[in-house]
Parts: sequence; structure tokens; C-alpha cells
Amino acid sequence: MKTKLVTLEDVLAAKEARYNRQQVFKEKYQETIVSITLNVPGAVKDTPVLRRLRDYAAQEVKKQFEILGEEQINLSTGPEALLAIDNEGWLVKKAAEKIEEAFAFSRLLDIDVFDQAGMLLSRRDKGKGRNCFVCGGEFVVCRREGRHSMQDLLHVVEKLLYQFRAYETRCISPVAERIGALAIEAMLYEVTCTPSPGLVDRINSGAHQDMDFYSFMASSASLGSYMNRCAQAGILHEGTVEALLPVLRIIGLEAEQAMLAATRGVNTQKGLIFLLGIMTGIAGWLHGRSLPVTQSTVLEHASQMVNGIVEKELAGAIHKSGQELTAGERLYVTYGITGIRGELAEGLPSVRYKALPALRDALDKGLSINDALVHTLLVLMTCVDDTTVMHRHHPDKMRVWVREQAQMVIEAGGMETSDGRDRCKALDQEFIQENVSPGGVADLLAVTWFLHSL
Repeated sequence: MKTKLVTLEDVLAAKEARYNRQQVFKEKYQETIVSITLNVPGAVKDTPVLRRLRDYAAQEVKKQFEILGEEQINLSTGPEALLAIDNEGWLVKKAAEKIEEAFAFSRLLDIDVFDQAGMLLSRRDKGKGRNCFVCGGEFVVCRREGRHSMQDLLHVVEKLLYQFRAYETRCISPVAERIGALAIEAMLYEVTCTPSPGLVDRINSGAHQDMDFYSFMASSASLGSYMNRCAQAGILHEGTVEALLPVLRIIGLEAEQAMLAATRGVNTQKGLIFLLGIMTGIAGWLHGRSLPVTQSTVLEHASQMVNGIVEKELAGAIHKSGQELTAGERLYVTYGITGIRGELAEGLPSVRYKALPALRDALDKGLSINDALVHTLLVLMTCVDDTTVMHRHHPDKMRVWVREQAQMVIEAGGMETSDGRDRCKALDQEFIQENVSPGGVADLLAVTWFLHSL
């Protein structure tokens, strides 16, 4: 939709027109009236997401009261709605206040209530006022004194709208459900394939003391709705693919909490939430635009989505003290290793050029899904800078020793020969003894299966 820049004169004219509409509406119904508008600073006040926010507020009112009449109007000065309700005014006002306070993004809602006599009911009549959404102080004081710049106001509104976009993904479409199901399948297939050297699989817990096969089952089960929501976020998103990332991150943080609750505090799949959240979000975004959802298009847009992520999230680490550095930041500062952020920024070349062809080739040769996945896992070990291994050891442990061990298994025939299978089992025990767990490689294996399944 085309957006129009609104002037102060437009706002004042809209305010007068709204008053006139309210009077006509009151005369028509002569009941308690609810007027819904939005508190959105700046020159752009009518967008698809703002209309959906207005609709959300109207639906929340409808859940609680019988509606006698309704009117919605979309203006360049912002979407509005009027509702007529056969109920006592202050009871409706109390419900409206709860809607305005339910979530952080609800602060953008302005729900006025007029009683049956046509009087505006104000929370200030009850000694209450609304807080400023920038500093939390008294809103009327901040506005009167001009305490916050327009840039600050717009920045906060942008963040609140990201939160609303994340919230509205709770209503899942069949397409989003299908994409999310593929992501969960990929998670389950990754942990199920056996033997997975150094990793949790059906036989053992690999080089881990705090998790096992059932930890991953519980973790994966807890993440289904969040993968669906990431896909739904992409379907609903009307902006650029780069602007989708903040919404996916909000959902991802919620998913992490669900994972930790399911595993009693153990981080089983945090990295995979990040990766598959992006993959499902992009798949949804492409579908929402009627664009081809293929391995290539998803990977190309993944690179576009995280453009500049290394500079934004790692470059500043050089100014931190050693105690402040995360494991990923420490590897970047010390060795220049960019990890999964760098992989994503390049479009996951290890997946595109190594893992996907290896998986297809293994399946074409008649290998079972299990054996094809193990074979692909070994191939990824020969080309990925796995920061999970590097965090536990020197980078050369991954870049030299792990790659050499995986390559020897592949050269012995991998999962195609009895010798290769025996060597893979032996490598699992050796990785466990050496405390090597290529968790980053495992995440990329799951992404590979997800893309293969699209």
C-alpha cells in the first residue's frame, strides 16, 4: 500500500472529523461507545501492521462484550474503529484499560470509552494516568515538556511493533504449520542419526555429561509452535527480509525459554533455534510474496537478511575485557573466526556446495536416511569451522585433527562400506575421549535436511 506523509494540519482535521463521526455514532446507538485509535508519532501513521494492531484491539473488545454496531475506517492519519456496546460505561472502560496494558505493544493503543450519556470516561478521573513509552514517566508531562526527540519516539515505536508482529504469529496458517513441521523433522532427524561422532545420538550422549537423547526429544517437542510462528512471521511480514530478523529474534528468545524449561536449564539447541528460525522465516516470507521457495532462494535471502551481522555483533568485541567476552566473541577477537554468523552472511556455503550435494548423492546411491545423514555429517566436518569444538580446544583441533579424522572415514567408504561404518563407530569413541562435540556441524546437518525437504 502507498503511504502518505501526514502534516499537523492533517492530524487536526482528522481529530475534528473523528469527533463528528463519534457524535453521529452516539446518536445512532445511544449506548456505551468505544473509539479505537493509535498512538503513533511521526509522519507515517497508516501501514498494514498498524491496521492489524487496530483490528487486534477491536477483537479483544469483542471477546468480552456483545457488539451492537461497528465502524472501521482507514485514514492516512491512522486506522480507527468505533464500537457500540450495551453495557455499563465504567465496566467497559476497565476492560479497555486492561487491553491497553496487556503487552508492551499495547501502549500504542488509545481506547476511549464514552458512557451512555456521551461523556468521555478518563482513567485520570480515577487518579490514574498512562506512562510514557520511552522513559516510563508520566505521559502528559513528557509530551508537554518535549522530553524525548522524535528519533527516540520512532525507535521505541519500531521495537513495540516488532513485538506485536511476534505476538500475531500465534495464529498459524496451514502453510506455516507445514514449514514448521519440516523444521522439527530436521531437528529430530539430526539427533536420531547414528553413529554421530562426539554428538548425542540413539546410542550415547557423545562428549556431553549434561544431556542425552531424551533431552533432545523434549527440547524438539517444545519448539514446534515457535518454528511455526517464525514461518508465520515471514508470511505476514510486508517489509524487507532484513526487517524480518528482529521479529524472528523475539520469537527465538521465547523459544529458548521453552527449550530451557523442557530440558531443566540445559542448552541443547540454542544455535539451531537461531538457524532454523531464520530458515523457516525466510521460507514463509518467500511464500507470502508468491516467490519460489527453493534451497537457493532461501540461502540467498538468508545471506541478505544477516548482511553486516559480523560487523554489528562481533566487531565491537575488541573493546571488551576478557571477562566480558562470550565464547564466540573470544574466538573472533583472538583468531578472527566469525562462526555461524559468518557462514550465514556468505549464504551457508558449506551447506549449499558440500552438504546438500553429499546428501543427494548418498540418497541416490540407495543409502538409508540414517546413513545418508551420517555421511553428510562427516562431509560437513571436513569443511566447517565449528566454534563448539574450537571453544573447547584450539582452533586447529577442528581445522586439522577433526577434518583429518572425518576424511579418513570418508575415504574408507563412509557409511557405504562395513570398514567405513566400523571406523565411524570408532571415531565416535575417539571424539568422546578427546571431548570433541561438533555441535555446530550438527546444526548445519539439520539445516541441510530442512532445505532438502522443501
